[in-house]
Amino acid sequence: MEKFEKYHPIMTPHYTFNWLTSARLNKSTELMQHYYQDATLTTAKAASLINQTMLKVMRDQQLTWGVFDRASDELVGLANLFEINQQQAASSIELELTAMQPERGVRELLARLVSFAFAELDMKTLYFKQTTTKIDPAILDQLGFTANPATNDWLLNRAVSIERV
Repeated sequence: MEKFEKYHPIMTPHYTFNWLTSARLNKSTELMQHYYQDATLTTAKAASLINQTMLKVMRDQQLTWGVFDRASDELVGLANLFEINQQQAASSIELELTAMQPERGVRELLARLVSFAFAELDMKTLYFKQTTTKIDPAILDQLGFTANPATNDWLLNRAVSIERV
């Protein structure tokens, strides 16, 4: 498997996944305040959290990107692959948006995150974790996820195996 630090930027038609360090610190701070539900989170604390996150990326423990709107280059959210278990080929994913994006945008972001996890990381199972950004269950259904009421998350198993040559 490639080193996680190589996986950036990742583009969709309307968004770019890039490191949080590529955003202005004041915008990253606002995102961290939103993500951690803590309006008192300081810029220094946000910078520390981002550095800790990037350390996990460099250690191949998780992948976290800022989500940027390609038209405006504004930081609009965070995409995360975490709890990566390479032996079981399973990972959790989450999408946190600071402002609600159109339904097609949310679908575009999640579809790219899923296809990346399956194609690049060779994951077989993904667990979608709801965050403060409540994703419409219809979008998750359309992408093939099934609800898991016991854990309050959504499950997606890869339907086909990808043979690497």
